[in-house]
Amino acid sequence: MKIIKKDGRIQEFDESKIYNSIRGASRDLDRSTLNESDLNMLMVDIKEKLAKLRGEDGKTSSFEIVGVVCGVLKDDGFTNVLDAYLAGQ
Repeated sequence: MKIIKKDGRIQEFDESKIYNSIRGASRDLDRSTLNESDLNMLMVDIKEKLAKLRGEDGKTSSFEIVGVVCGVLKDDGFTNVLDAYLAGQ
């Protein structure tokens, strides 16, 4: 999958950036809300939703990725992490 960045550049999808961003948002809370199992589950959900939207070889945007991440965090009940994630965007 390719990512169309805000400035128009195209990059390979790097799931570690999303993983680290969500993990950082969780750590920004008074107590860490997510464990490694939670993070891995969230990443599976995020990658599946992106693949359904754009296919395995499709292109997506940074904006769309943020939307998918927000939706998954909300749907999975991590609204406090969602708030911290959005604060960091």
